[in-house]
Amino acid sequence: MSEKDLIVNDLSTELWREYDFNGRVYRIDEPVTLYQRKGGTTHRVVDKRGIVHCVPGPSNPCGVVLRWQSRDPSKPVDF
Repeated sequence: MSEKDLIVNDLSTELWREYDFNGRVYRIDEPVTLYQRKGGTTHRVVDKRGIVHCVPGPSNPCGVVLRWQSRDPSKPVDF
């Protein structure tokens, strides 16, 4: 996939971001960047510590979140 397929948004003004999965809250403190793939069903949020949180889109009410930290901080997301 090429970088032109990615939508990158700055979240650095947010103190935190929460997702509510049917009453179960998943919180990301100090989010920095949001990555979306055009046509994708998930998005990735990178926090201040460099942890990447892969969050399902609203169409998936089950709410499973995958987390990781890249070996290369300059490339936290590699779809």
